[in-house]
Amino acid sequence: MKGIVAVIVLVSFFVYSAMDLITVRYQQRLLYNELVRTQNIEQKLNQAWSYLQLERANLTSTAHINQVMSQKLRMTPADISHIIYIKDSELRKVANPEAAKEQ
Repeated sequence: MKGIVAVIVLVSFFVYSAMDLITVRYQQRLLYNELVRTQNIEQKLNQAWSYLQLERANLTSTAHINQVMSQKLRMTPADISHIIYIKDSELRKVANPEAAKEQ
């Protein structure tokens, strides 16, 4: 009788172990699929980020700014004869006239 009980306990343990192994492998497969999906999303986001960095570099380039300036805003680069240089000391006089009188 003891032998039959021992065999039943061992068989029950093996069946439980087999069921537990199946459950763990199923969870492992689910986690692996989630990992692959997450890696694919990461790769797509990295591609989008690279594209955005390239687009930002293109939009902030001097050539693009000059093109927008001339076409959309109808601006032209300043001619050297139109440029006026103001000395820093002249700016201080205009900004603070009382201090300029004291000097």
